[in-house]
Amino acid sequence: MKAFADLYTALDETNKTNEKIDALVRYFANAPASDAAWAVYFLSGNKPRQIVPNRKLVDWSMEAAGVPEWLFSESYDATGDMAETITLLLPESGASSDVSLRAWVEERLLPLRELDEATMREAVLRAWNELDTPQRFVYNKLITGAFRVGVSAQLVMRALAQVSGVEAGVIANLQSCDSRWCFVTV
Repeated sequence: MKAFADLYTALDETNKTNEKIDALVRYFANAPASDAAWAVYFLSGNKPRQIVPNRKLVDWSMEAAGVPEWLFSESYDATGDMAETITLLLPESGASSDVSLRAWVEERLLPLRELDEATMREAVLRAWNELDTPQRFVYNKLITGAFRVGVSAQLVMRALAQVSGVEAGVIANLQSCDSRWCFVTV
């Protein structure tokens, strides 16, 4: 998750195409295949449907941050982004997670849908306490279903082509396989 959060930050902090491709290449060159697959999925514009209702996240974050609703509302008005507001209001955790993106998505995020509210709340609060600020921001973006960053699927394919040595056109022939990506050989 740390490497993916670092990638998100790098992509979000620049509007220069070559810098975005360089950041993507660095990530894909070093990421485990299972993390890279999820990264391609998210960076290509796919996202899980909202996992936890926003109202619950707002309530839990206000409680964790010790802020009243009016302050949350004012903060949201200033940022315009639910995930960012939650991230900025939560107290620093002093933690950072080395758990892989794959594990966070498959073992921690997606299973939240099946949990009762009390267990879901406990899992979300635990996650917020285990993550540093950039990781928490990405987690919140994923959990709200609002994950977007300024890269196109084509840019992701160009970076994958550089890393793999496979033509971008071949890489672009991706198809969905049970919520995961499979490469189609041509």
